[in-house]
Amino acid sequence: MENPFRYFLHPINLCARIRISMPHAKHLSVNPYPLKLYATPSGTHCALAKRVAKLLDTELSPVSYKLFKNGEFLIHHAESVRDRDVYVIGQPRFGSKEELAYDLDEITSLVFALKQGEPARVTVIMPSLPYARQDRASNHREPVLSQKIPMQLQMAGAYRLVVLKLHNPSSYNAHPLSIPIVDADTTDLIVEHIKSKKFDLKKLMIVAPDLGAAGSARKIAGELGIPGNIVILNKLRDHKKANQNKIMEVIGDPAGYDCVVPDDIADTCGTAVNCFKALKDNGAKKVYLAATHAILSGEAVKNLNSVAFSGVWFTDSCLSEESKKRVKKLEVISTGKLIAQLIDNLHNGKSVTALWHSGK
Repeated sequence: MENPFRYFLHPINLCARIRISMPHAKHLSVNPYPLKLYATPSGTHCALAKRVAKLLDTELSPVSYKLFKNGEFLIHHAESVRDRDVYVIGQPRFGSKEELAYDLDEITSLVFALKQGEPARVTVIMPSLPYARQDRASNHREPVLSQKIPMQLQMAGAYRLVVLKLHNPSSYNAHPLSIPIVDADTTDLIVEHIKSKKFDLKKLMIVAPDLGAAGSARKIAGELGIPGNIVILNKLRDHKKANQNKIMEVIGDPAGYDCVVPDDIADTCGTAVNCFKALKDNGAKKVYLAATHAILSGEAVKNLNSVAFSGVWFTDSCLSEESKKRVKKLEVISTGKLIAQLIDNLHNGKSVTALWHSGK
C-alpha cells in the first residue's frame, strides 16, 4: 500500500517545511541540498556554461578526463557530489556522426559517474536535443528516435532533462519510459530581439517557413501586437530524400513589408534560402532569418551567404565558434540568462513556465 505521508517524509520536502516555520526562513533556499554545476569538456557549450555559472554566482566544478590510446576515455567529477543538486551542461556538436556520438557518450558517461557519487539528483541541460526531428515514423519500419537520448540519460542516472524549443513537444509528453523533460520556450528571446531593432511594426510581417510553424509565427506576431501580419509558406518535402524541400506557395501578401522568418532549427538552410527567394519574388523589402538552434551542417553557411539576408539571428544553443565567424550579418542571441533562471527555479522549487508566459 502506498504511504500517504510520502510527500511529507521526503528529505527535501521535510527540510523545506521545517525551514519555512523558522523566523529567518526567507533567507534560506527551499532546497537544502547545495547546487553543483558541471560542463563536459567537448561540445559547443563551453562559453555558454561559463556565462551560466557567472549568472548563478558560482563556478563550474572540476572534471577529470583521460583519453586512452585504444579510443576509450575516463571522465568523472573531481569533488564529492554526495547529497548535492547537480546540473550538467552538455551540448553535443552537430556536423559529423563521430563528433555527435562521442559528445553524447561523454555526457552520458559523466552523468553515470556523478550518479555513483550519490547526489540528490542529476539534471542535464542540453539546449539542442539530437534526433529531435525524428519524432514520428514517415515510412513503415522507421523508428521514432526522438526518445533515444532521454532514455539513454535516464539509464545513466539522470533525474531530469532540460532543453530549449523542442521541434515537436507532443512526441515526448505521452511517452511513459522517459525521464521528465523541461521544454523551455525561446519565443521571448526572439521577440525581445525584434523589439530591439526598432522596426515599424505596421510594416513588419512574421513568416512561417512551413505549415507546422504557423502557430509559433502567430505567437510572435501576437507578442509584437501585430497578430494579423502573418505569411505562411507551404512547402512539399520528399520523405525519401533527406534535407530536401521545395517551396510551393505563399499564403498571404508580403509585398512592401520587412519580413522576419523565425524557425526552431537551421540545419542545411535550404528552407531558409527558398523562403528568401519566395518572399523576394512576392515583393518583400527586407528579409531576416531567426532560429533557435543553428546546427548549420553541410553547406549551410554557404547557402546562407548566397542570398542577401538583411540580418541573421541565431541563439547560442549549439552555435559553433567557427560558424560565428563565417555567417554574414550574424547577430547572436544569448540563452545564458534563460538557462541560469531555469536552473535557479528548478533548484528552488519554483515555476519554470513562468519564465516565458507569466505562469499562465
